[in-house]
Amino acid sequence: MHYFNLTRKSLKGSLNMFNTIKSHLGFGPPGEVLNNEAAQYKVIQKFEAGYELIEYPEQKWTSTKMTGEGSGAKNNSMFWKLFGYIDGKNSSGDKISMTVPVMIANEKQDNEMKREMQFYIPSKFQDSPPDPNDESVEVITRPPMIMYSKFLPGKPNFEEEAEKFREELERDGHSDADFSIFYSAGWDSPFKLLNRRNEIMFRKVESAPPAANTDSPTTE
Repeated sequence: MHYFNLTRKSLKGSLNMFNTIKSHLGFGPPGEVLNNEAAQYKVIQKFEAGYELIEYPEQKWTSTKMTGEGSGAKNNSMFWKLFGYIDGKNSSGDKISMTVPVMIANEKQDNEMKREMQFYIPSKFQDSPPDPNDESVEVITRPPMIMYSKFLPGKPNFEEEAEKFREELERDGHSDADFSIFYSAGWDSPFKLLNRRNEIMFRKVESAPPAANTDSPTTE
């Protein structure tokens, strides 16, 4: 009996390890790995071209910023700053679980790209997140945001894909999209090989109201 119990435990351990490896490699649906909590949003509209209009509610995220050309090294630097915050470098020393997506706001300014990376703060800490120890990291409250969103596979060049998506939205007549900033998002571990889920977004803005007619009325 003892032998069968050990065998059962060994098989269960092997199965768990196999499922973990499967998840990391990407055998399964695209998206987050290891059941990380995801920032909640709702789909407002799906378009025939394959993109969506989505809405994020007001939420707290942790954020850090960098400016300059090139994305790889700067993104890595921002990631580790935010990871330090969730790994305990905060006012309460709390270990905060990783969430998805990792989102970056990208804005071109004076021939340089201004980037702001954000981690969603999990629901356990939404009401009262600890303060960051690192002065270059902050906790922000994002207002409700409506976004045009398009999912991408693989490991895309986000700047190139943002330009393609901008052209697509313009062709489709979406004059209410703010093209001054594009948002890129990754939903997977950087080590995942298959079924990767990436996202490009532009924020939807309200059209400006027509100017009031200030001319004096004419009379016949």
